Amino acid sequence: MAVGYGYDLVPGHKDQYVEMADFAIDTAQGLMLPGSTLIAVFPFLKHLPTWFPGAFTLRLCTRVKKAAVEYRNQPFEFVKTNMAAGISKRCVLQQLIESHTDDNGLCKDEETIKDAMASLYIGGVETMQAMDTAFIMAMTLHPDAQKKAQEEIDRIIWKDRLPTLDDRPSLPYVEAVYREVLRWRPVGPLGFAHSTDEDDIYKDLFIPKGAIIMPNVWSITRNEERYPEPELFRPERYFTEDGTLNKDTVSYAFGFGRRICPGRHLAENSVWLMIASVLATFDISKARDEHGNEIDVDDQAFTDTLAMHPLPFKCSITPRSQQAKSLVREAAFVAKHQI
Repeated sequence: MAVGYGYDLVPGHKDQYVEMADFAIDTAQGLMLPGSTLIAVFPFLKHLPTWFPGAFTLRLCTRVKKAAVEYRNQPFEFVKTNMAAGISKRCVLQQLIESHTDDNGLCKDEETIKDAMASLYIGGVETMQAMDTAFIMAMTLHPDAQKKAQEEIDRIIWKDRLPTLDDRPSLPYVEAVYREVLRWRPVGPLGFAHSTDEDDIYKDLFIPKGAIIMPNVWSITRNEERYPEPELFRPERYFTEDGTLNKDTVSYAFGFGRRICPGRHLAENSVWLMIASVLATFDISKARDEHGNEIDVDDQAFTDTLAMHPLPFKCSITPRSQQAKSLVREAAFVAKHQI
Protein backbone atom coordinates (compact mmCIF):
# COMPACT_ATOMS: atom_id res chain seq x y z
CA MET A 1 0.00 0.00 0.00
CA ALA A 2 2.82 2.41 0.82
CA VAL A 3 4.77 1.64 -2.35
CA GLY A 4 1.75 1.62 -4.63
CA TYR A 5 -0.48 4.31 -3.16
CA GLY A 6 1.63 6.16 -0.58
CA TYR A 7 -0.90 4.91 1.95
CA ASP A 8 0.35 4.07 5.43
CA LEU A 9 -1.36 1.32 7.39
CA VAL A 10 -1.77 1.70 11.14
CA PRO A 11 -0.57 -1.47 12.93
CA GLY A 12 -3.34 -3.16 14.90
CA HIS A 13 -6.15 -1.24 13.21
CA LYS A 14 -8.59 -2.51 10.59
CA ASP A 15 -8.29 -0.73 7.28
CA GLN A 16 -11.13 -0.39 4.78
CA TYR A 17 -8.93 -0.85 1.72
CA VAL A 18 -7.14 -3.88 3.12
CA GLU A 19 -10.40 -5.47 4.25
CA MET A 20 -12.07 -5.17 0.85
CA ALA A 21 -8.96 -6.46 -0.94
CA ASP A 22 -8.45 -9.35 1.48
CA PHE A 23 -12.10 -10.39 1.16
CA ALA A 24 -11.76 -10.47 -2.63
CA ILE A 25 -8.47 -12.40 -2.43
CA ASP A 26 -9.53 -14.98 0.17
CA THR A 27 -12.91 -15.69 -1.41
CA ALA A 28 -11.69 -15.76 -4.99
CA GLN A 29 -9.01 -18.31 -4.08
CA GLY A 30 -11.65 -20.80 -3.06
CA LEU A 31 -13.80 -20.10 -6.10
CA MET A 32 -10.88 -20.47 -8.53
CA LEU A 33 -9.84 -23.96 -7.48
CA PRO A 34 -10.73 -26.49 -10.21
CA GLY A 35 -14.01 -28.25 -9.44
CA SER A 36 -14.58 -26.28 -6.25
CA THR A 37 -18.04 -25.07 -7.31
CA LEU A 38 -20.97 -26.51 -9.26
CA ILE A 39 -20.58 -23.72 -11.81
CA ALA A 40 -17.11 -25.04 -12.61
CA VAL A 41 -18.65 -28.44 -13.39
CA PHE A 42 -21.87 -27.16 -14.98
CA PRO A 43 -21.07 -23.78 -16.56
CA PHE A 44 -24.67 -23.18 -17.67
CA LEU A 45 -25.58 -22.52 -14.03
CA LYS A 46 -23.94 -19.08 -14.30
CA HIS A 47 -27.02 -17.90 -16.18
CA LEU A 48 -29.29 -18.44 -13.16
CA PRO A 49 -30.47 -15.29 -11.33
CA THR A 50 -28.70 -14.62 -8.04
CA TRP A 51 -31.97 -14.95 -6.10
CA PHE A 52 -32.46 -18.53 -7.32
CA PRO A 53 -32.45 -21.10 -4.47
CA GLY A 54 -29.02 -22.66 -4.11
CA ALA A 55 -27.28 -19.92 -6.12
CA PHE A 56 -24.96 -19.15 -3.22
CA THR A 57 -21.86 -19.17 -5.42
CA LEU A 58 -23.40 -16.61 -7.78
CA ARG A 59 -24.20 -14.31 -4.88
CA LEU A 60 -20.69 -14.76 -3.52
CA CYS A 61 -19.19 -13.95 -6.93
CA THR A 62 -21.23 -10.75 -7.00
CA ARG A 63 -19.83 -9.71 -3.62
CA VAL A 64 -16.27 -10.53 -4.67
CA LYS A 65 -16.65 -8.50 -7.86
CA LYS A 66 -18.04 -5.56 -5.90
CA ALA A 67 -15.13 -5.65 -3.43
CA ALA A 68 -12.56 -5.93 -6.23
CA VAL A 69 -14.08 -3.00 -8.14
CA GLU A 70 -14.16 -0.88 -4.98
CA TYR A 71 -10.50 -1.63 -4.27
CA ARG A 72 -9.64 -0.86 -7.89
CA ASN A 73 -11.30 2.56 -7.74
CA GLN A 74 -11.18 3.92 -4.19
CA PRO A 75 -7.40 3.98 -3.51
CA PHE A 76 -6.94 5.47 -6.98
CA GLU A 77 -9.32 8.33 -6.15
CA PHE A 78 -7.59 8.72 -2.77
CA VAL A 79 -4.27 9.43 -4.49
CA LYS A 80 -5.83 11.72 -7.12
CA THR A 81 -7.55 13.76 -4.40
CA ASN A 82 -4.31 14.09 -2.44
CA MET A 83 -2.41 15.07 -5.57
CA ALA A 84 -4.93 17.83 -6.29
CA ALA A 85 -4.52 19.06 -2.70
CA GLY A 86 -0.73 18.89 -2.93
CA ILE A 87 -0.40 16.39 -0.07
CA SER A 88 0.18 13.13 -1.94
CA LYS A 89 3.14 11.02 -0.85
CA ARG A 90 5.56 9.85 -3.50
CA CYS A 91 4.37 6.48 -4.79
CA VAL A 92 4.07 4.36 -7.93
CA LEU A 93 0.54 5.53 -8.71
CA GLN A 94 1.48 9.20 -8.46
CA GLN A 95 4.33 8.68 -10.90
CA LEU A 96 2.05 6.80 -13.32
CA ILE A 97 -0.60 9.52 -13.21
CA GLU A 98 1.99 12.25 -13.76
CA SER A 99 3.63 10.45 -16.67
CA HIS A 100 0.26 9.79 -18.37
CA THR A 101 -1.29 13.24 -17.90
CA ASP A 102 -1.37 15.48 -20.98
CA ASP A 103 -1.04 19.26 -21.21
CA ASN A 104 -4.79 19.64 -20.63
CA GLY A 105 -4.61 17.84 -17.29
CA LEU A 106 -6.30 14.66 -18.55
CA CYS A 107 -4.90 11.32 -17.44
CA LYS A 108 -4.61 8.94 -20.37
CA ASP A 109 -5.01 5.18 -19.87
CA GLU A 110 -6.67 5.75 -16.49
CA GLU A 111 -8.52 2.43 -16.56
CA THR A 112 -5.34 0.51 -17.40
CA ILE A 113 -3.51 2.24 -14.56
CA LYS A 114 -6.30 1.30 -12.14
CA ASP A 115 -6.03 -2.35 -13.18
CA ALA A 116 -2.24 -2.39 -12.87
CA MET A 117 -2.25 -0.80 -9.42
CA ALA A 118 -4.98 -3.07 -8.07
CA SER A 119 -2.99 -6.07 -9.29
CA LEU A 120 0.06 -4.86 -7.36
CA TYR A 121 -1.69 -5.58 -4.03
CA ILE A 122 -4.38 -8.13 -4.89
CA GLY A 123 -2.02 -10.20 -7.01
CA GLY A 124 1.06 -9.83 -4.84
CA VAL A 125 0.31 -9.63 -1.14
CA GLU A 126 -0.88 -13.22 -0.70
CA THR A 127 1.89 -14.79 -2.76
CA MET A 128 4.70 -12.77 -1.21
CA GLN A 129 3.40 -13.47 2.29
CA ALA A 130 3.32 -17.17 1.41
CA MET A 131 6.94 -17.12 0.23
CA ASP A 132 8.04 -15.19 3.32
CA THR A 133 6.42 -17.62 5.76
CA ALA A 134 7.66 -20.66 3.82
CA PHE A 135 11.18 -19.26 4.22
CA ILE A 136 10.69 -18.80 7.98
CA MET A 137 9.47 -22.40 8.24
CA ALA A 138 12.43 -23.68 6.21
CA MET A 139 14.93 -21.88 8.43
CA THR A 140 13.17 -23.12 11.57
CA LEU A 141 13.57 -26.69 10.36
CA HIS A 142 17.00 -26.41 8.74
CA PRO A 143 19.45 -24.55 11.00
CA ASP A 144 22.46 -25.85 9.04
CA ALA A 145 21.33 -24.09 5.86
CA GLN A 146 20.60 -20.97 7.89
CA LYS A 147 24.07 -21.00 9.42
CA LYS A 148 25.81 -21.40 6.03
CA ALA A 149 23.86 -18.46 4.60
CA GLN A 150 24.62 -16.29 7.63
CA GLU A 151 28.32 -17.10 7.45
CA GLU A 152 28.36 -16.08 3.79
CA ILE A 153 26.62 -12.78 4.56
CA ASP A 154 28.97 -12.05 7.48
CA ARG A 155 32.00 -12.77 5.31
CA ILE A 156 30.89 -10.53 2.44
CA ILE A 157 29.08 -7.67 4.21
CA TRP A 158 30.94 -7.46 7.55
CA LYS A 159 27.80 -6.95 9.68
CA ASP A 160 27.86 -3.15 9.33
CA ARG A 161 24.93 -2.81 6.92
CA LEU A 162 21.99 -4.70 5.47
CA PRO A 163 22.32 -6.59 2.18
CA THR A 164 21.25 -4.85 -1.03
CA LEU A 165 20.47 -6.14 -4.50
CA ASP A 166 24.00 -5.13 -5.51
CA ASP A 167 25.24 -7.88 -3.17
CA ARG A 168 23.19 -10.59 -4.85
CA PRO A 169 25.92 -11.86 -7.23
CA SER A 170 28.31 -12.09 -4.26
CA LEU A 171 25.96 -14.22 -2.14
CA PRO A 172 25.48 -17.48 -4.08
CA TYR A 173 24.39 -19.56 -1.08
CA VAL A 174 21.73 -17.00 -0.14
CA GLU A 175 20.61 -17.17 -3.78
CA ALA A 176 20.41 -20.96 -3.49
CA VAL A 177 18.29 -20.65 -0.33
CA TYR A 178 15.94 -18.30 -2.18
CA ARG A 179 15.59 -20.73 -5.10
CA GLU A 180 15.02 -23.68 -2.81
CA VAL A 181 12.25 -21.84 -0.94
CA LEU A 182 10.46 -21.32 -4.27
CA ARG A 183 10.84 -24.99 -5.17
CA TRP A 184 10.37 -26.67 -1.79
CA ARG A 185 6.94 -25.15 -1.18
CA PRO A 186 5.76 -23.44 -4.39
CA VAL A 187 3.16 -20.76 -3.78
CA GLY A 188 1.02 -21.86 -6.72
CA PRO A 189 1.29 -25.67 -6.84
CA LEU A 190 -1.30 -25.88 -9.62
CA GLY A 191 -0.22 -22.71 -11.38
CA PHE A 192 -2.91 -20.64 -13.06
CA ALA A 193 -5.35 -21.85 -15.66
CA HIS A 194 -4.50 -21.43 -19.33
CA SER A 195 -6.73 -22.02 -22.35
CA THR A 196 -5.50 -23.40 -25.67
CA ASP A 197 -6.10 -21.07 -28.62
CA GLU A 198 -5.87 -23.90 -31.16
CA ASP A 199 -5.93 -27.70 -31.37
CA ASP A 200 -2.68 -29.28 -30.24
CA ILE A 201 -1.08 -32.69 -29.78
CA TYR A 202 1.35 -33.38 -26.95
CA LYS A 203 2.91 -36.84 -26.64
CA ASP A 204 0.09 -38.40 -28.69
CA LEU A 205 -2.51 -36.67 -26.50
CA PHE A 206 -4.99 -34.52 -28.43
CA ILE A 207 -5.77 -31.21 -26.72
CA PRO A 208 -8.72 -29.40 -28.36
CA LYS A 209 -8.95 -25.65 -28.82
CA GLY A 210 -10.44 -23.97 -25.75
CA ALA A 211 -9.35 -26.71 -23.33
CA ILE A 212 -8.44 -25.55 -19.82
CA ILE A 213 -4.82 -26.38 -19.01
CA MET A 214 -3.53 -26.38 -15.43
CA PRO A 215 0.30 -26.36 -15.27
CA ASN A 216 1.24 -28.80 -12.52
CA VAL A 217 4.01 -26.81 -10.84
CA TRP A 218 4.04 -29.19 -7.88
CA SER A 219 4.91 -32.09 -10.17
CA ILE A 220 7.78 -30.10 -11.69
CA THR A 221 9.23 -29.42 -8.24
CA ARG A 222 8.98 -33.15 -7.38
CA ASN A 223 10.76 -34.42 -10.50
CA GLU A 224 13.38 -36.72 -8.96
CA GLU A 225 15.56 -36.65 -12.08
CA ARG A 226 15.87 -32.90 -11.74
CA TYR A 227 15.64 -32.69 -7.95
CA PRO A 228 16.87 -35.85 -6.17
CA GLU A 229 15.08 -36.38 -2.85
CA PRO A 230 12.69 -33.50 -3.64
CA GLU A 231 11.08 -33.36 -0.19
CA LEU A 232 14.38 -32.36 1.38
CA PHE A 233 15.25 -28.68 1.71
CA ARG A 234 18.69 -28.64 0.11
CA PRO A 235 20.10 -25.36 -1.30
CA GLU A 236 23.23 -27.22 -2.43
CA ARG A 237 21.27 -28.72 -5.34
CA TYR A 238 21.69 -25.42 -7.23
CA PHE A 239 25.48 -25.64 -7.37
CA THR A 240 27.58 -27.25 -10.08
CA GLU A 241 30.58 -29.43 -9.36
CA ASP A 242 32.90 -26.42 -9.58
CA GLY A 243 30.93 -24.59 -6.89
CA THR A 244 29.12 -22.07 -9.10
CA LEU A 245 25.36 -21.65 -9.34
CA ASN A 246 23.63 -23.65 -12.06
CA LYS A 247 21.10 -22.19 -14.50
CA ASP A 248 17.99 -23.41 -12.64
CA THR A 249 16.42 -20.18 -11.35
CA VAL A 250 13.06 -21.91 -10.59
CA SER A 251 11.41 -19.30 -12.81
CA TYR A 252 8.46 -21.64 -13.39
CA ALA A 253 7.25 -20.70 -9.89
CA PHE A 254 5.99 -17.44 -11.40
CA GLY A 255 4.00 -19.05 -14.21
CA PHE A 256 4.34 -19.46 -17.95
CA GLY A 257 3.64 -17.68 -21.21
CA ARG A 258 1.28 -14.73 -21.37
CA ARG A 259 -0.14 -15.63 -17.96
CA ILE A 260 3.22 -15.32 -16.24
CA CYS A 261 3.15 -13.14 -13.13
CA PRO A 262 3.50 -9.51 -14.32
CA GLY A 263 4.97 -8.50 -10.96
CA ARG A 264 7.53 -11.30 -10.81
CA HIS A 265 10.56 -8.99 -10.91
CA LEU A 266 9.27 -6.93 -7.97
CA ALA A 267 8.32 -10.11 -6.09
CA GLU A 268 11.65 -11.79 -6.79
CA ASN A 269 13.72 -8.83 -5.64
CA SER A 270 11.52 -8.18 -2.60
CA VAL A 271 11.59 -11.78 -1.40
CA TRP A 272 15.34 -12.09 -1.99
CA LEU A 273 15.96 -8.90 0.00
CA MET A 274 13.71 -10.15 2.78
CA ILE A 275 15.58 -13.46 2.95
CA ALA A 276 19.01 -11.83 2.91
CA SER A 277 18.05 -9.15 5.44
CA VAL A 278 16.45 -11.58 7.88
CA LEU A 279 19.42 -13.93 7.69
CA ALA A 280 21.78 -11.01 8.28
CA THR A 281 20.01 -9.80 11.41
CA PHE A 282 18.01 -12.62 13.01
CA ASP A 283 18.39 -16.18 14.25
CA ILE A 284 15.39 -18.41 13.56
CA SER A 285 14.82 -21.58 15.56
CA LYS A 286 12.11 -23.80 16.99
CA ALA A 287 10.08 -22.31 19.83
CA ARG A 288 10.17 -23.96 23.24
CA ASP A 289 7.35 -24.81 25.62
CA GLU A 290 7.17 -23.92 29.32
CA HIS A 291 9.42 -26.91 30.11
CA GLY A 292 12.13 -25.84 27.66
CA ASN A 293 11.33 -28.54 25.11
CA GLU A 294 11.39 -27.72 21.41
CA ILE A 295 7.99 -27.44 19.75
CA ASP A 296 7.90 -29.47 16.54
CA VAL A 297 6.90 -27.86 13.25
CA ASP A 298 4.93 -29.87 10.68
CA ASP A 299 6.41 -29.11 7.28
CA GLN A 300 3.33 -30.61 5.61
CA ALA A 301 0.86 -28.25 7.32
CA PHE A 302 -0.06 -25.97 4.44
CA THR A 303 -3.32 -24.57 3.15
CA ASP A 304 -5.03 -26.14 0.14
CA THR A 305 -5.86 -22.79 -1.42
CA LEU A 306 -4.76 -21.57 -4.85
CA ALA A 307 -1.86 -19.72 -3.19
CA MET A 308 -0.44 -22.28 -0.76
CA HIS A 309 1.06 -21.02 2.47
CA PRO A 310 1.95 -22.56 5.85
CA LEU A 311 -0.65 -22.97 8.53
CA PRO A 312 0.25 -21.05 11.71
CA PHE A 313 3.27 -22.50 13.50
CA LYS A 314 5.43 -21.47 16.44
CA CYS A 315 9.05 -20.44 16.09
CA SER A 316 11.61 -18.21 17.77
CA ILE A 317 13.03 -15.16 15.97
CA THR A 318 15.71 -13.23 17.87
CA PRO A 319 18.21 -10.50 16.87
CA ARG A 320 21.70 -11.84 16.24
CA SER A 321 23.30 -8.92 18.09
CA GLN A 322 22.72 -5.38 19.32
CA GLN A 323 24.27 -4.14 16.10
CA ALA A 324 21.77 -6.20 14.10
CA LYS A 325 18.93 -4.74 16.15
CA SER A 326 20.18 -1.22 15.41
CA LEU A 327 20.37 -1.97 11.67
CA VAL A 328 16.76 -3.12 11.64
CA ARG A 329 15.55 -0.06 13.54
CA GLU A 330 17.49 2.26 11.26
CA ALA A 331 16.08 0.58 8.14
CA ALA A 332 12.54 0.82 9.52
CA PHE A 333 12.99 4.53 10.26
CA VAL A 334 14.35 5.24 6.77
CA ALA A 335 11.55 3.26 5.11
CA LYS A 336 8.88 5.08 7.10
CA HIS A 337 10.17 8.52 6.19
CA GLN A 338 11.20 7.90 2.59
CA ILE A 339 8.24 5.92 1.25
